[in-house]
Amino acid sequence: MPGYSSEDYTAAAGRRTVSVFTTTVFGLAEPQAAAAHQALVDTAVCAMLGKPVPASPPPRPAR
Repeated sequence: MPGYSSEDYTAAAGRRTVSVFTTTVFGLAEPQAAAAHQALVDTAVCAMLGKPVPASPPPRPAR
């Protein structure tokens, strides 16, 4: 689908999966949107694996 990205991850044993569906229309806030997207992927994969989510610094406000 234009304007969106779908990423699917599967645990090594193949018993757990997670899909992340996000917009690719980042516009002016592209660096912040890319960082938010990566944090979403990290959180989804960690939740799927039952692992703690890595700590990250809070996002910087847009200028």
